[in-house]
Amino acid sequence: MELFQYVDPIVGTVGDIPNGGIFPNGLPAAGGGKTYPGAVAPWGMVQFSPDTITGGDNGCGYSCHHETIEGFSINHLSGVGWYGELGNFQVMPVTGRPPFHSGTNAHCPYQPGTPGRESAFRHETEQAEAGSYAVTLDRYGIRAETTVTLRCGIMRMAFPASGNPRVLIDLSRRVGGCSESQQLKVLEDNQTIECSIRCPYTSGGWGHGDGHVSYTLHVYAQFSHPFTSFGVWENGEDLGEQREHSGKVSVFYADFPEGTEPLLLKAGVSYISVENARENLQAEAPHWDFDRYRADAATLWNHQLARVTAEGSKADLKKFYTCLYHVFLDPRINTDCCGDYVSAGQVKHTDRFFSRTVFSGWDVYRSEFPLLTLLQPDAVNDMINTLIEAADSADGPLPRWEIFGLETGCMVGDPGAIVLADAYCKGIRDYDTEKAWEICKKLTEGGYPGRSGREQMLQYGYIPGDISQTVENAFADWCISRFADASGHPEEAASLLRQSGNWRNIFDTDFGWMRRKDEQGRWMEEDGIYDIRGCVESNIFQQSWFVPHDIDSLIDCMGGKEVFCEKLERFLSEADLTALWNDAYNHSNEPCHTVAHLFNHAGKPWRTQYWVRRIQNEAYRAGAFGYCGNEDVGQMSGWFVLTSLGFHSTTAASGRFDLNTPYLPSQTIQLDPRYHSRTVSDRLIIETDRDPKENWYIRSVTLNGEPINRSYVTWDELTAGGVLHFDLSPEPCVDWGVEK
Repeated sequence: MELFQYVDPIVGTVGDIPNGGIFPNGLPAAGGGKTYPGAVAPWGMVQFSPDTITGGDNGCGYSCHHETIEGFSINHLSGVGWYGELGNFQVMPVTGRPPFHSGTNAHCPYQPGTPGRESAFRHETEQAEAGSYAVTLDRYGIRAETTVTLRCGIMRMAFPASGNPRVLIDLSRRVGGCSESQQLKVLEDNQTIECSIRCPYTSGGWGHGDGHVSYTLHVYAQFSHPFTSFGVWENGEDLGEQREHSGKVSVFYADFPEGTEPLLLKAGVSYISVENARENLQAEAPHWDFDRYRADAATLWNHQLARVTAEGSKADLKKFYTCLYHVFLDPRINTDCCGDYVSAGQVKHTDRFFSRTVFSGWDVYRSEFPLLTLLQPDAVNDMINTLIEAADSADGPLPRWEIFGLETGCMVGDPGAIVLADAYCKGIRDYDTEKAWEICKKLTEGGYPGRSGREQMLQYGYIPGDISQTVENAFADWCISRFADASGHPEEAASLLRQSGNWRNIFDTDFGWMRRKDEQGRWMEEDGIYDIRGCVESNIFQQSWFVPHDIDSLIDCMGGKEVFCEKLERFLSEADLTALWNDAYNHSNEPCHTVAHLFNHAGKPWRTQYWVRRIQNEAYRAGAFGYCGNEDVGQMSGWFVLTSLGFHSTTAASGRFDLNTPYLPSQTIQLDPRYHSRTVSDRLIIETDRDPKENWYIRSVTLNGEPINRSYVTWDELTAGGVLHFDLSPEPCVDWGVEK
């Protein structure tokens, strides 16, 4: 079986359901994976996917519990909250003369909530694969299919024999808001349209505008058949034929003869210009063979997924490759065929790297980017180039949550600096390293006012009233100290290493956990370990474990290894690992993603092996409920893939990967000659002597025949290649891997 057939894009497609809705299986549905099921190429600019709703906290525009589809838009985000972004150029094939507007678009100013063009559909008619999607629109009897190239979307529409075929294209639609203005031009061939969709943050989008994301999407689109008539609907009024139109709530419509053979629409996109969109279409989508485009997209996915070849049961391979698929969606390529790209509102050009976008830094620095340093380090290198340019353009720090080169201000800390430091220490350095160091140095010296509470960190040694930012900043300082040391700045490295110990200033040894302090250095009121005050998307219980760079000291502060392990067992045991949210271990959110491997540091690695397997089995499932929380732009999937390989990066920039039991019996990584040493082999083979599904525990480990008696391996060992072999047992082996 080809690898793309193990991918199930339906996994995780639960959005936000008001009032804590419960599905028939008893699972609460609000705040699910929020993935989209539609067509996308690896790292693709285009995500041609169905939309069931515009409104609420449905960032991907689709939720499996909805019963209607309002259209198919050409760009999407995967697994995000904060009301989402993109979702433009929404295409809806219809028959007859239904309303132009969508009744499920809460942001459309024309009669919101009233019945519109949307169509009922049934999940049994959906066919979602890597690179393509199809569904039957029951209201109209239309079979709609989408596929993609890197920068183009292609749609095939099979209309019934009668019923006046019509295609509606909503130009105002945008997830999390609406576009502010739309420019449309219909070319004389009556087959081609050009449009520009302007989306400033003042009209909503990311964070309903609070994310300050602004962009203009340009589309050059062609139909396979000339339309017999066309027109423009503008906010309740049918304006009829308009060769050129400027509007605020615009829908373009085109009519075709009855009996039209399956109609194709192909659209090139660009965030630079209509001319670039046209060039992208001409370069990538020159013909009208839909099946060929779909096959090409599947081939692209086969090639991409083959960066790891694995063996196992069909169910386990579907779980693994679906997660790997989600890892390879973002940060997506944001560069046109000609090398142009937009960064922080400026048009730039390069032939040296692909500009990328959608960097969910606070999430993905923990698992996805350490995984990519192994599987596709050039993507990491691209993203660092992009972040440096964005910082340089804005005279600011590296963005922590980036879209189109813009800092959106989402979340806390300095994950861009952590990703940079981790990459640099691993030899991934094809960017302006001096500029990168200047930005990081200025950051740690408080040179960017208001950034991550840095001035307060320097003044007090902590951020008054804040736990999360204090510990995140301390870890970023440690990572930057590693960058400084590796790049020849020993004095700064020593100073930053001292600063990285500031987490101790908010650890209350009497309380036994982190705790807020005020400006006078006094402990602030707390309401036990579940208190959320001073914590970002977490509580004291969850945030107190986050000292990945100084775990030995954290163990001492908590009372030694035995007490530490007792607390850690309680933390994990109290959790329902299938749940969408927990007050104890909470896999649905990132602050907990390094915690299960802490047993390796406290002398009980068999407990890491146990809990990692529990999380893999219970927090990741098949179907729409496949994720226990927001997929978060590759992070949830990255954790699963990395731990499936048999290790996890608990501490970025350290070169250490903590071992756990592999999820599959055999996995092979193709190493990169540009960034990996490959001194032993061009492949890293990870294998087990027994079925890991039944044998959760490590008995022994060898690397290229040499025993490893510690509970970790290093970057240098992994990237040299060869065979990492695990002997497994159904019972805990309490002597293996215990660090003295």
